[in-house]
Amino acid sequence: MDMRLLRRPACDLLSGRSCCLLAFNVAARRSESTFQRTKKKLNIKPDSSFVFSRLSPQQDHIIFNPPASAPSVLHTPLKFLPKDDKRRQLLANAPSSTLRSSSSSLPPPVIKPKPGYQRHHLSEEDVAEIRRLRTTDPENWTRLKLARKFNCSSLFVGMCCEATKEKIEAEKAKLEALKARWGPKRRMAREDRFKRREAVYRDE
Repeated sequence: MDMRLLRRPACDLLSGRSCCLLAFNVAARRSESTFQRTKKKLNIKPDSSFVFSRLSPQQDHIIFNPPASAPSVLHTPLKFLPKDDKRRQLLANAPSSTLRSSSSSLPPPVIKPKPGYQRHHLSEEDVAEIRRLRTTDPENWTRLKLARKFNCSSLFVGMCCEATKEKIEAEKAKLEALKARWGPKRRMAREDRFKRREAVYRDE
């Protein structure tokens, strides 16, 4: 409701424009009609099996009201059906083509993707060559280049040989120069991420 309507005197409201008087009625009618529509939509007629009549049993019973669809004998396995169940006869009389069609319509099996490199194929000479190249020219022969050359993973290259101290110091200097350009928001976000990671490791 507009507060300006409350500030006006009562005589102005009675003798003023008709839109001011209709504002209250429109809001009331709108909410009333919305409530009526919602109540009408929720007022669903129950199924006949849920309504008590003179033919309904007088004691407690289970109401079985399946959806309006043709049942399939393949839904319940044969092991779980009683011996006097009629679905056993339906399953025995069902043609074998039905079972084959149902099994053939299954999606293809999931095949795990193979890694793009071979496993356990490097000899001691290859490992020695990896260490030599990594030690002599670490700027050129990075872990990724060595992994591509010897068809192995970069993790295996890191396990075979470590970078020199000069390379480690240069990478640390690059990281510090990159952190120096961070603003306060990014620095706080990185600190919060580090705290959350530590909390996960401590199971908090």
